[in-house]
Amino acid sequence: MLTVLTSQDLAGYEEFGAAVVVGGERELERALVLAGAEVPAGGCEGALVVVGPGLEHPAVARLVRILAESGAAGLVLAGTAPDDPAATELAATAKESGLPLLASGRTLAEWEVLAPQVAALRAGLLERQYARLAGLLDRLPAPGTGGAAADERGTVRKLAAYLSEQLDAQVLVRGAGGVLAAAPEARPPRDQEADTQGRLAIPLNGDATLLVATDRPAAAPDRGLAAYTAKAIGLALAGLGERQAGQAVDEAVRRVRVSALQLLMSGHPVPAQRVIQGISGDLLDSDTARVYIIDCAGAPRDAVLTEAERALRDAALPVRCPAFNRHVIIVAPQLPGRDPEPALLRLLGVFAQERVMLGGSLPHPMEAVADAYGEAMDALALAARTPARHATASRTTGVLDVLPPEETRAWAIRLLRPVLAMPRGGRQILETAALAVEFERSAAARVVGVHRNTVTRRVQQVFDAVGLDHELILHRVVLSLAAQVVGRYGVGPAPEGPGLHALLTAPEVRCWAEKALRPLAGDRRDLLRTLRVWVGHGCRFEQAAAELGIATKTVRSHIRAAEPLLRRDLVANLPDQAPDESEHRLSSVRPLALALYATTPPGTAPPPLPVHHEPAPPRPATAP
Repeated sequence: MLTVLTSQDLAGYEEFGAAVVVGGERELERALVLAGAEVPAGGCEGALVVVGPGLEHPAVARLVRILAESGAAGLVLAGTAPDDPAATELAATAKESGLPLLASGRTLAEWEVLAPQVAALRAGLLERQYARLAGLLDRLPAPGTGGAAADERGTVRKLAAYLSEQLDAQVLVRGAGGVLAAAPEARPPRDQEADTQGRLAIPLNGDATLLVATDRPAAAPDRGLAAYTAKAIGLALAGLGERQAGQAVDEAVRRVRVSALQLLMSGHPVPAQRVIQGISGDLLDSDTARVYIIDCAGAPRDAVLTEAERALRDAALPVRCPAFNRHVIIVAPQLPGRDPEPALLRLLGVFAQERVMLGGSLPHPMEAVADAYGEAMDALALAARTPARHATASRTTGVLDVLPPEETRAWAIRLLRPVLAMPRGGRQILETAALAVEFERSAAARVVGVHRNTVTRRVQQVFDAVGLDHELILHRVVLSLAAQVVGRYGVGPAPEGPGLHALLTAPEVRCWAEKALRPLAGDRRDLLRTLRVWVGHGCRFEQAAAELGIATKTVRSHIRAAEPLLRRDLVANLPDQAPDESEHRLSSVRPLALALYATTPPGTAPPPLPVHHEPAPPRPATAP
């Protein structure tokens, strides 16, 4: 795994004037400057929190414990020396809590300027690591090259020299027969220098070892790049032939593609383009893209992926889905002369006996690949019910197309104001939470490449901030609708205006809703009544069955019968779904719940959407 920036790493950067008092390896995403010792309403997960001198020790000690529990990256005492009594007195509490503690000679005012540089530093380090990985791939033996001992030694020397150059370190590859490579040749590290601070010793095949040493003891070598280089050297030393070498290169390329997909899914197309540029050139240099999802069904996923890579060539980005083990995701930028769909349809023929299926989205902006992914998932659910085993999302009118943009945007911003007003990272936290309620927490965590606990904390943080309950599916419907509105129309001033109830009961929305529900009218089982009761009970089958006076199995049967009529998969049937997560497809329940609300008959209770909810004003970011 590629390394990331930690609080302890800042000690190696002179501009921050920081020294480690209590060490630790917590991941660092940003810096947050506090005027006092109170945690801001937006939380501090992933943040390096900076406080000024002169604060009461009990207040700072309490802050340390709160930060440790909330996932902060560390605490910096500004304007303080490492041996200052304030730092030494706090060290025991920090060590006990497991929170990194630093002292910095920079003042609190200077940290106000330095804080944005922390996030920029992390982004730069991440880009540099991906570029280093791409350079490492270039030095691996290409498929088809010979496996002679001389070629293997040449590969080892090139890899050692590349690692030495990138890390500004001394590198030694030692085998049972002596030194195999040393870089720079004048100063290879001695064996006894390994395993101390600033040194690494990584075992290779057999008795071989990779030794890396740097003259900067405060900054250990990049373990991620060293580990990948060790694997590559091990491959060369093993003398693998063309097939094994080709597989190793392919696997490394696939890992880079997964990284690019995770950046796209979190709304960062420019870093994704930089990551992929070394192996796919200008593939992502487009304003729009479509997403396809292949369900491998009875076929081995790697076999389907290999065939997709061969068929697509440079027309699209095929990736193993990080969330579902049966899925392959295809990101297809809209570029002249590059249409991957015919090749993907031929692929269905290759795996016809295994019942492989394909779902595709409509074109979406590159920043909205996550929306295209959701659309492709809906299309895949339709593909399972068609003989051709493939389906493409249709350009139907959605509720956002009929809601008035300005009034709807104002409502969404008023609802989400406590999140959007968070000191730092509010928009990113909202995006993660919206993805999680759309695709469930485990899937969202794997797709964007963060821990499930991090996703859970961010979901809880967002719902608590706006005063909604993430356990209730209709509350999730409202939150996801607001997030979609902000994603489409952006943020800005939120003047007073109509609430959600007024928006959903407008004539144009009712007209849209009646048209959406019209396919249900002809079924003699009164599917519409079942759906109305089911949604009214928060999509709980047992409660709906009790009110309707029928069996739970019959309710499920009615819901399944409604799905092809509505062309929506209301109940999820996903591989690898965590047992503690909802079985409902929010992307389908959301328009259904809104349509049912808009068409509520007179004298009938509408679905319990929190339409009259107004969150409390956000608390100040810091204590006065």
